[in-house]
Amino acid sequence: MEIMISLRRRKLIYMITAVFVAVVLPGITAGRIHAEESIVIRSVNLKFTSQFGDQEILMPEITTTTTGAGVDDTVWKRDISNWKAAKSERVSVFLTSSDTIFKEAYNRSECKITGAKFVSAKALDNHTLEIKVDYTPVVKLGNTARAGWTDSRKTKAVWDKVEFATGYQVALYADDKLKKRVSVNTNTVDLSDSMDKNAVYYYEVRAIGYTADDRKYMKAGDYVTSEDITMEYEGSTTGTWKGSSYVEEDGGKPRNSWKQILNDWYYFDGNGARQTGWVQTGVRWYYLNPADGKLLTGWQFVNGKWYFLNPTGGEMLTGWIQSQPGVWYYMYSDGSMASSTTIDGYQVGADGKWIK
Repeated sequence: MEIMISLRRRKLIYMITAVFVAVVLPGITAGRIHAEESIVIRSVNLKFTSQFGDQEILMPEITTTTTGAGVDDTVWKRDISNWKAAKSERVSVFLTSSDTIFKEAYNRSECKITGAKFVSAKALDNHTLEIKVDYTPVVKLGNTARAGWTDSRKTKAVWDKVEFATGYQVALYADDKLKKRVSVNTNTVDLSDSMDKNAVYYYEVRAIGYTADDRKYMKAGDYVTSEDITMEYEGSTTGTWKGSSYVEEDGGKPRNSWKQILNDWYYFDGNGARQTGWVQTGVRWYYLNPADGKLLTGWQFVNGKWYFLNPTGGEMLTGWIQSQPGVWYYMYSDGSMASSTTIDGYQVGADGKWIK
């Protein structure tokens, strides 16, 4: 009899407990889940505000209005000295929080980027989020120093190049009336086809981005009016090679300077002798063909090591480089390519490519 009563009591206790779990605990559990969800940052944002000066690339201002988080640090893959206008640069922006926590990852819709392009956003821990972004620097182009003509007939315009500019806009005037407007990607243009009458001609030129994409990140310079002067086009064709020296028609030689001859660039020392191999001008290094002194660009294998020379300027690049879309390499401070190692937490293979 006592055993039967004990069993009934146990069943009663189990029934009361079940009702308590079914009715009371769900409310408590839901409240706890709601409290945990309230401290999780569901979306984040970053704003890149471009800073720029005349012929100078500057770091952008990076801000966030994400509630409970702030920008703690930024790490760029390449040093700013290697940046080019209208060329994207990879950056990791680190957000930190104190009273709130980040999700494990955020997609493009959950991570709003203004002024740059979203790549990825992953939490390193509850209170640290790494956002990878591609930012394209903006530059205000300067003005050409001189604008004149290549010959006494004044039909071929020539002007000094402007740093970072990929193109120029030329406006030809006849007796102060606009005759023609043209955009070119060189610092010279033949205007003879529009100079068909006896008039006073002059032109105005300004630096621009040559393509539509370039113009998004290159603010045009100011127009400069041509002068009644004769200037030499940098792509010289009138001189003569004498040994390792290049002698102009007037007998002069380029010294301690670069010279574009036909379609190739050369560097001449103080004696006017063409240089070969590695050459440093200013703070940058260049590699000239050992055989003929022509400036080399792109990938070059020198003394058992790979180097990457800027395809547009020829200077040796260091740090992280992107030789083609989506393919990254790391170049040491001496310019040589890293391989079969880990750089800044990123693994590179035997071929030097970053292993994603």
